[in-house]
Amino acid sequence: MNERTFQHQFSTLLDRINELPTRERAMLVGLAEAAAGQESEVTQCLHALEQSIDSMRLCVKYLVFDLEATRRENGCLRRLLSEAEDHSSEQGEVEDDRESFWDDGAD
Repeated sequence: MNERTFQHQFSTLLDRINELPTRERAMLVGLAEAAAGQESEVTQCLHALEQSIDSMRLCVKYLVFDLEATRRENGCLRRLLSEAEDHSSEQGEVEDDRESFWDDGAD
């Protein structure tokens, strides 16, 4: 139900309540006003929830962008490292005994 339909139905209900005797009218008017307040509260909560979801979507987009950039950088650095190792081996340089940062120690 959208806001316009709710307001129309609510005003129709208030009109019908006003036609009742005073005793019943007072009780129902209080209930109707409480319902209107709760509807307003629900609308505010829904709006806050929508804003939170939009914020979360934006954060996820930034995280995905950052992850993709990190993967590209990682791939580029690995290629550079591989090229440097290939270049070193072509020139006959002896590798030192230190463990490589990229090795997993499975040797």
